[in-house]
Amino acid sequence: MEIVIEARNLEYSYAGGIKALSGVSLDVFEGERLGILGPNGAGKSTLILLISGLIKPNNGWIKVFGKETRSKEFERIRSSIGVVFQDPDDQLFNNTVFDDVAYGPRSLGMDEDAVKRIVNETLKIMGIDHLANRPPHRLSYGEKKKVAIATALVMKPKILLLDEPTANLDPKSKIDLLGILKDLNRRGTTLVLTTHDVEILPDFIERMVLMNSGRILGSGLTREILCDEWMLQEASMEPPLLVKLFTRLKSKGLVEKVPLTVDEAERIIDEALKRPAKGQFANLSN
Repeated sequence: MEIVIEARNLEYSYAGGIKALSGVSLDVFEGERLGILGPNGAGKSTLILLISGLIKPNNGWIKVFGKETRSKEFERIRSSIGVVFQDPDDQLFNNTVFDDVAYGPRSLGMDEDAVKRIVNETLKIMGIDHLANRPPHRLSYGEKKKVAIATALVMKPKILLLDEPTANLDPKSKIDLLGILKDLNRRGTTLVLTTHDVEILPDFIERMVLMNSGRILGSGLTREILCDEWMLQEASMEPPLLVKLFTRLKSKGLVEKVPLTVDEAERIIDEALKRPAKGQFANLSN
């Protein structure tokens, strides 16, 4: 697979000498869904800002589609990168949802008929076309999140960077939003998202990077990272509840595998119940 984001030895400090990133290197492949997991203050948001070119590294470099973010060439491909900030109010400033989503295409000089077509198409994809004439400040938090994503999606980005996209959402809104993002990914959009919510990862993220204190502690398949209790502890993170429960069951010899999803858990329990009855599971199978 083609590498679309390449970062090497990134260093970044904020005013006052506050170190945000130290020696961060990573690759992102075309068409994948990459998760960047870590607690608050891990440097995840800073990494998103650096990849988008909104801030520049103090040391090291980033290339997106082969163009370094410090170069003039990068400006020509910037529109192929969409960014969604953690707080949707940072992206919504117009009188209506339609005008917020239309802001990008209009700034490129697109004619109004084309703007209407692409905005309406994007609102429909996000399932918020009924909100087109609503003031953004009167929307629910989940609706604002969808509008913020629409403001990035309307530019038809090849890469979508999302900072804590499910933060402060209720369970149903999380499921709905992740479903939309999966569909975008199936259409070819590369997704990079940050999160501290381990529960959303098993059903959504294929590969992940684990961060803490401005450093990458590990990277790999989601299963590998979420089942590595020691590495998660180093990052001040806990495994998903399902992983934690089945790790204990496995240590007691009650199951042979640790699942990441409910469907996997159901199959593992079925297998355990079919084995010669013993221990606590013997009572469950009778």
